[in-house]
Amino acid sequence: MPHLCRNSLILLLILIAPLPVHAISSIRDADAVITMRNGKPCFSYPQDEEIRKRPYSFSYLDVSKNGPVGGGGWVIQIASPDRKGLLEPDSPKTCVEYGILNPGMEVWQEPEPLLFDTHYRVLIRVTARDRDGISERRYLSNFCLTRDEKGETVLVAASGGGKGEWRCLKPGEKPKRSFWERLFGK
Repeated sequence: MPHLCRNSLILLLILIAPLPVHAISSIRDADAVITMRNGKPCFSYPQDEEIRKRPYSFSYLDVSKNGPVGGGGWVIQIASPDRKGLLEPDSPKTCVEYGILNPGMEVWQEPEPLLFDTHYRVLIRVTARDRDGISERRYLSNFCLTRDEKGETVLVAASGGGKGEWRCLKPGEKPKRSFWERLFGK
């Protein structure tokens, strides 16, 4: 009988263990890159190995408040499939500045003012079309705007502590990763 309990527990752990891995990987492929330009956040995606292998192109950007209510922020996408005049936000040099519409993009949701010490998330989606079909990559980061000791606007990370209790980190503070993020995260 003790073996049955032990084996049942092991089987249960094996069955539920892949769930967090799937949940983490389905949300994002990597972190979005956020820099400051003209006192505003500016968003881009990194040149990771997958991006260098296939012809991915920007398709969608969503900035919204983190947490159960969400909302606020800004949503844009490419205006047409021909991508005419579109700057590819694949580096901090060609990032999309918050509230500034670059050529080839259209607004889904008008930008709302970003509030200090409020946690936001940015989601960038890029797609690739080739003979294998359509592939999508998602880049996600959590951030806040705050003021440093000189009163200047600075970008800081937002941390959910693995429990969804979002808070803005102090300048220079590093986010703590949950057990599952350390074990399976990127």
